[in-house]
Amino acid sequence: MRRDRAGRPQLTLAAALALAAGLATQTLHGREAADRPALNNWSDLRTALEKCWRVPSDTKGSLIAFRFGLDKSGALRSKPLISARRLQGDADTRRRYEDAALQALDRCFPAPVTPSFGAVLGESPIVLRFANTPPTAAYQMNSNMTIFAPP
Repeated sequence: MRRDRAGRPQLTLAAALALAAGLATQTLHGREAADRPALNNWSDLRTALEKCWRVPSDTKGSLIAFRFGLDKSGALRSKPLISARRLQGDADTRRRYEDAALQALDRCFPAPVTPSFGAVLGESPIVLRFANTPPTAAYQMNSNMTIFAPP
């Protein structure tokens, strides 16, 4: 860092611009999260995930499952692990399905959460399946959830 004649640190123009860009990005992401209602329970999280997933065409019968964790602020702890896939169609169709599922996670997280639900999230591994199959009586217990494609 540069210093002035009195020895005080001086911010260069490049550093000031980088700092301003970082603050603008933080403000933008903060506004996006603030525009969404805070999630307060597992049902709210399932509803949010349903809204984030855009099912690609011609992928009937496909399924992909992830395992991941969220921190108490609703952000992904690390890259989600694909724990299972059953993808239908040609290579391009399978790639589009997997990409759509990953994009849903990108759209949803970080998610605004209440402090009480954030405390639960911080302690709970999540198993999530995106299924483009007819809905069945899936095991929907807390952090174990299946999101079915709309009919």
